[in-house]
Amino acid sequence: MEGQLCANLEISVEKPQGASPPSFIALLKVYRELLVSRIRNTQCLIDNLIENDYFSAEDAEIVVQFPTQADKVRKILDLVQSKGEEVSEYFICVLQKVADAYYELQPWLDEIGYEPSENICSKPVVNTDPVSRYCQKLRYELGRDSKFVMSYGQREEMLLEEIYSNSIMELVGFTNESLGKVYQLEALFDDTVGLINEDGETIYVFGDAGIGKSILLQKIQSLWARKELDIGAKFFFCFRCRMFSCFKEDEAICLKDLLFKYNCYPDQDPTEVFHYILQFPHTVLFTFDGFDEIYSNFDLSTMPEMCSPSEAVHPLVLLVSLLRGKLLKGSKKILTARTGTEIQRNIIRKKVLLRGFSSNNLKDYTAMFFKDEGQRALVLNQLEANPNLCSLCTVPLFCWIIFKCYEHFHSMFDSHELPDCSVTLTDVFLLMIEVHLNRSLKTSLLKNTTRSQAEVFRSRKETLLALGKMAYKGMENSFFIFQQEEVSSVNISEGDLQLGFLRTVKGYSGCDDQFTYEFLHLTLQCFFTALFLVIEEKVSAKELLRFFNECSSTETVQPTCLRIPWLKKQLEGEDPFRNNEHFHFTNLFLCGLLSRSKQKLFRHLVLPAVIKRKRKILIAYFGESMKSHLKGLTRSSLPNYNQIQVQPNFVWMLRCLYETQNEKVGKLAAKRMHANYIKLTYCNAYSADCSAISFVVHHFQKRLALDLDNNNINDYGVKQLLPCFSKLAVIRLSVNQVTDHGVRILYEELSKYQIVSFLGIGANKITSEGGKCLAQAIQKSKTMFEIGMWGNQVGDEGAKAFAEALRNHPRLTNVSLAFNGITTEGGKSIAEAMQHNNSVKIFWLTKNELDDEAAMSFAEMLKVNKKLVHLWLIQNRITAKGVKYLSEALKENTAIKEVCLNGNLISQEEAKAFEDEERIICF
Repeated sequence: MEGQLCANLEISVEKPQGASPPSFIALLKVYRELLVSRIRNTQCLIDNLIENDYFSAEDAEIVVQFPTQADKVRKILDLVQSKGEEVSEYFICVLQKVADAYYELQPWLDEIGYEPSENICSKPVVNTDPVSRYCQKLRYELGRDSKFVMSYGQREEMLLEEIYSNSIMELVGFTNESLGKVYQLEALFDDTVGLINEDGETIYVFGDAGIGKSILLQKIQSLWARKELDIGAKFFFCFRCRMFSCFKEDEAICLKDLLFKYNCYPDQDPTEVFHYILQFPHTVLFTFDGFDEIYSNFDLSTMPEMCSPSEAVHPLVLLVSLLRGKLLKGSKKILTARTGTEIQRNIIRKKVLLRGFSSNNLKDYTAMFFKDEGQRALVLNQLEANPNLCSLCTVPLFCWIIFKCYEHFHSMFDSHELPDCSVTLTDVFLLMIEVHLNRSLKTSLLKNTTRSQAEVFRSRKETLLALGKMAYKGMENSFFIFQQEEVSSVNISEGDLQLGFLRTVKGYSGCDDQFTYEFLHLTLQCFFTALFLVIEEKVSAKELLRFFNECSSTETVQPTCLRIPWLKKQLEGEDPFRNNEHFHFTNLFLCGLLSRSKQKLFRHLVLPAVIKRKRKILIAYFGESMKSHLKGLTRSSLPNYNQIQVQPNFVWMLRCLYETQNEKVGKLAAKRMHANYIKLTYCNAYSADCSAISFVVHHFQKRLALDLDNNNINDYGVKQLLPCFSKLAVIRLSVNQVTDHGVRILYEELSKYQIVSFLGIGANKITSEGGKCLAQAIQKSKTMFEIGMWGNQVGDEGAKAFAEALRNHPRLTNVSLAFNGITTEGGKSIAEAMQHNNSVKIFWLTKNELDDEAAMSFAEMLKVNKKLVHLWLIQNRITAKGVKYLSEALKENTAIKEVCLNGNLISQEEAKAFEDEERIICF
């Protein structure tokens, strides 16, 4: 319609050179209804027309008397046209220059090719639109707030652009099956990829603590503020969910106050701005960070399901209503939470899993962090030499801590190598605490006069105890925000605050008149809680084990957020936002701090007898809890194997075992499993967990099977498993981000021990180079009978290498090279090699690019090979011609039971020609 109008007007607005200028009065007449429908703000037009003496006060009074916005626009148009060409052109000029207010008319202005005349250019245009002014203010404030990232000392801030690095973001389905990677942040809002529920409005981003959820939101905020995130959002409201815990049970606010009071307040006409938001909710983007960190005694069951935008209710009700689309339906929302927090499916539009740094991401981050090329090379070399430390660095937070510590010690000693032994997460956090405390000391002229770690801790014992006491008090109630009186009550001084373990945060709930504090990260509060449990002598056995009991009480029940009455029945008295991961981290640090290797550090902080008593309590608890936990695991009897299927909590148990570094406890765990097939699928295990797995598995006396499918192991994790390979007969590592580098490690180990019978490494990132390595290992192996390589990209070169491995292989029976980008050339090589193979029974070549020429080669193979039983060529590029070759070959082969050809280029009509051969399956 708009284009047609423009075409009809072409004669009147595009005059030949030398002719009179176009008529702007005519332009306004032709496009009158378009302008009436798209001009939503009249005040800015009136203000500018008055400012330039085009309108009188009486004109303005006439306009404002009309009740509806559309009628006001019509009257303005009437008045403007009656005042002549100059006023009509100036009217259009205002629409063009105040683009924020009249953004819906910008395509029209481009279409008519409007350029202001010299006379009109000299006339001032002022943007007085309260909505666009608010948007400008919002962008300015969010840009300022997101510009810096607070480092591990409040006196030091770093530019977001100099510290943010991409990590692995994966779109997943409701059951966490992969739907593809996210390479550009705009893809989060693109419905053509990863959409799992078109009725949902929330993009749910989840991942482990420290994986980068908060900094991702800060990056999105920064891009939006700089107008570099084109997703159609005029407004951006960001909330940290833990702040909702500050609201008292009887507090009530309306939606308008929640948006403006706790984000950015409009300087002009807040009512009009809020009305615009209500009218156009699709222009609003919300981010809610850390949904699992809300802990409140507020009873949601007492509140109705719906609430109006003007009604004052408890802020948690507003939050839930926004997420469910009961308020501002159509707005965009990003919600983050830690892994293991379930969100009701009906609110989710997309799910995004953050997996941390890949090896390339880590190299990029190292280059960003260490500007000096020599220092960067030194760090990378040391990381490569220590896979344990490298695995910890795949978690961005832990990587940041390690790099900051390295940077600090390098500046003090000129040279400081990263540890070359096993490093636990407790070691990393102890190092961070030491760095903080060292920074508080007066700088010496001599760099290397720094005291030992034990001396530094002893000198600040009271500070550590005070911070630990506050952390513990918060952890007891799952509170992560502390008021000024809580800080003062444990005798934390101003000097202690300057150490940088705590930071001030914007207060909610009427707390603006005093400071509100939080630990720099949730894991830091967990660490200080554990530290308090160790160095406070009066801690009883019950208190020492309290958080273990908190975890075990819901061990078989996954925490579910949004378990509110109108969505899902919840247990009486249960916190609807509960998540236990902070308790798990506290327990992990407790195990690390009570390990025997930390005895020297703590002997000046607490009596050795006290440490001995607490260690004894912990070890005794481990013995009993392991026995109970392992007894409750699902067990299955398989040929030659007794299998146990573990849950994600088992991984936390392994992590705690590893932190103790107690070989006796590790040996006990291995003994009590009473199994030789450990199934750890879908347990959210990442590369550093492989250290913990190896810590237990290497105690097994006999060969065993290890299934780590569908985790986040990657190359570093494969390297961490080195102590296990001498025991592993079955290795399953499918869907784990393993690349060619990890495959080279596997090649060395498979070649060395020659005991693997089953290798599953599908859906990773293996190319032809990795494929060649594996093929060589298979060729050497006399024990392997099954190889699963589906979903990689070995291509034709990899297929040729596998063909050589298959030729005359004595044992291999099941082979999968499905979905590997294999074309005719690779297919022909495999078919030719299979003419010389007498062991393979099942061959999967599904989802490749095999055509009729390849089918002819497989047909020739079937005339010779009488051992193959199942050949799957599903979803390739074979036509009826290729099927005919295969069908003819089956006349000479009675051994094969089926050739599956579903999803090829064969019509149902063409398939009828092969109905007599039942072993050819086309549909």
